[in-house]
Amino acid sequence: MEFNKSDSTEISDPEIKVALYMQELSDVFFANKSLQTLIDKARKIFGRPLMLYDSSFKVLAASYDTSSVFQFEYSDNGSQYLSKVSKDLIYSNHSPEDKKPILYFSQKDKSLFQGMLIASVKIDIIEVASFLVLEEGMAFQEIDYMLIEKLRGLLAAQLQRNILLNLDNNHNPTYILSDLIEGRTDDNTLHGMKSNLNWIRSNFIYILVICSSMQEAFDSKVSVVFQRLKSYIPVGQRIIYNSAIVAFVDEILYAGLFNSPNGTFPKFLEENNLYVGISQKFSVLSEAKKQYHYALDALEIGQKRNSHCICFDDCTLYIISEMISDRYDPMDICHSAVILLINYDRKNGTSLLNTLKQYIYFSSAPAEAAKALNIHRNTLFYRIGKIKEITGIKLDNGDEKSKIFMSIRLLENKGIIL
Repeated sequence: MEFNKSDSTEISDPEIKVALYMQELSDVFFANKSLQTLIDKARKIFGRPLMLYDSSFKVLAASYDTSSVFQFEYSDNGSQYLSKVSKDLIYSNHSPEDKKPILYFSQKDKSLFQGMLIASVKIDIIEVASFLVLEEGMAFQEIDYMLIEKLRGLLAAQLQRNILLNLDNNHNPTYILSDLIEGRTDDNTLHGMKSNLNWIRSNFIYILVICSSMQEAFDSKVSVVFQRLKSYIPVGQRIIYNSAIVAFVDEILYAGLFNSPNGTFPKFLEENNLYVGISQKFSVLSEAKKQYHYALDALEIGQKRNSHCICFDDCTLYIISEMISDRYDPMDICHSAVILLINYDRKNGTSLLNTLKQYIYFSSAPAEAAKALNIHRNTLFYRIGKIKEITGIKLDNGDEKSKIFMSIRLLENKGIIL
């Protein structure tokens, strides 16, 4: 079996190895990642195919390579079950009534594997699942028995957390969402996923990442927030991932959350000191990993700007200004007219720079610019004439206007001007 810690490859004591392995698995658990992520980590450690399933043989999580041994069936709501052939394979040399904590089977067909380990996973005294590990050509060692005995306790805790968060497996398998986020998909997998994502009712979807400004505080209330979100986003469309809540929503649900005049979701976010970063809208599932990171970027920007709800598309100028500021002093690359107006406003107590900003922003609607400034339209044109006189600008082409406006926004994003 694998051992990833290069500085510990010479360790021979199984108990020490198990302790190190369990630390890796515990790190995944306490990072509030999904059950599937925990199983994926266990797969790397065991170096063998493995799977977790409940008493009805519904697959709760499985490593990518179990399909080479077992066959699966799907229910109408997309849940995955072991087929009858696979159930017979598991119990070919064993009675289901056997209550041993760990069961070992010898399989006659040596081309598949020599045997398997199965451990019952219990919450309190109630058996809720079975954890299966295939031998697959490598004889089980003492450390395998030790590790599986320890791991089933961690799996029980993860299942208990899922129950607390109402992840009741009657919904679409949430591990599909983590697979999409992490990009662990190929064309065939993506094709199969679409049948499970039956909540998609439109051509486009968004990814939402929800967190608070204080990570430690959010960690303590994440289960409560997850529960309360059921009023807005169905449970099968969201997971807890990397200490945040990640949700997938289609255009129809998105409109109900953010564009409905009677919608309460933005108010819910603000009242609970929550922030949401929203990806671009996308239609190709293979873009999910990229769009998840866009949503993360938007979340980070929203937290910095104290904006409880922000879309990645609205972050373009902020991102550009940050990239520029990493290399240049913002004042050194601003349009000269902006610098002149900053100094003029400070000296004379005027607000000509803001007038220019609104005039450019509402370039095709000066009446709207005057309204935003709370001045008469004629006053707006008088001020623009004054600005041209002070700075020498003409405002007769898009290139000049864009440079001026970008300069103003750059200084605003850096807090140099308000």
